[in-house]
Amino acid sequence: MFDTVSGLPVHVLVVHLAVVVVPAAAVASVLVAARRPWLLRAGWWVVGLDAVAALTCFVAKESGEELLARLDRLSDGQRAAAVQTHVDRGADMLWYTLGLLGVTLVLLLVARHRAAATFRPRTIPPIVVPIVAVLTLAAAVLAVVQVVRVGESGSKAVWHDTVKNSSGPLR
Repeated sequence: MFDTVSGLPVHVLVVHLAVVVVPAAAVASVLVAARRPWLLRAGWWVVGLDAVAALTCFVAKESGEELLARLDRLSDGQRAAAVQTHVDRGADMLWYTLGLLGVTLVLLLVARHRAAATFRPRTIPPIVVPIVAVLTLAAAVLAVVQVVRVGESGSKAVWHDTVKNSSGPLR
């Protein structure tokens, strides 16, 4: 299922989506964490974008495992250290996006509960919203840093030897 589409590895196609969606979800989460009116208006959309980011990372992870299995069959199990670094970082990426999704969801639920005080008594102290907002900021920064680390290790695994063994541009 996660192996190929039209003869191309799914992983190569979906990682580019993750490189765009994860930072976009992180920025959106930070924006709604910083502006409570935006959180109350657009919070569910941001949680949805965070879920898409997590789903994209899941597909990237699964398709990466399929691609690695295919390449291992072709290369008799020879696996470079750069590839293993990329595999390890890519496996962790899903947890970073799930963390961002979880903390943004908690932020939205806490803020909505606090905003609905006219309908029910406030049971969540006011300090909780800024604390969860700071956690959202931290999760967003960590997700962006990790997506950069994963991408950097993947590009090294694929392109380092090719660029190292080629001459510079013709002038």
